[in-house]
Amino acid sequence: MIRQKLNKGTFGYPIYERNVVILRTVIYFLLSIAIFLLGYFSTGKKENLLTIVAVLGLLPSSKSLVSVIMYMRIPVFSDKIYQDISSKAGSVSVIYSMYLTSYKLNFAVNCFAVRGNHLIGYTEFQNCNISACEEHIKDLLKQNSLKNITVKLFRNTEQKKFMDRLEQLQEIEKGKKEGEILSLLCDISL
Repeated sequence: MIRQKLNKGTFGYPIYERNVVILRTVIYFLLSIAIFLLGYFSTGKKENLLTIVAVLGLLPSSKSLVSVIMYMRIPVFSDKIYQDISSKAGSVSVIYSMYLTSYKLNFAVNCFAVRGNHLIGYTEFQNCNISACEEHIKDLLKQNSLKNITVKLFRNTEQKKFMDRLEQLQEIEKGKKEGEILSLLCDISL
């Protein structure tokens, strides 16, 4: 069965992308090994030009392996939470399954919703540093000339507050920069 490509910001994207990156990495390594073996069996010795090509082929393989390691670090996002949020989102612009990276910390956020100049997020993970994540997002918004955006993240113990705020956002008028804000969040996440 062929699976449809998932875009960043859709639920299940990290798992889909992890599988794609693993498959790509295996193919890269197998290709380098095959090139090396081809050179070895055709010349009878390791010292040949195909060995150099195989060794150079290990560079993209190793880079891809780093991506595998990063995607393996992303926790699995709850399907039940996704169902609950998507049923309440209505016309509010929402993205799911985000793993934001910064210089010091990484943040697993189930959902971001934006309406007007209000950005809210929800994480089910207790180890996510909410205040550091909010500051990181505010700094990135300022760096990208997106000013006067209020950022509020809710943790798993505040799911009802998040859902109430999500319903309140539906009554706010749409803003001009919502797509730009969500695009920026996608850019800074895995």
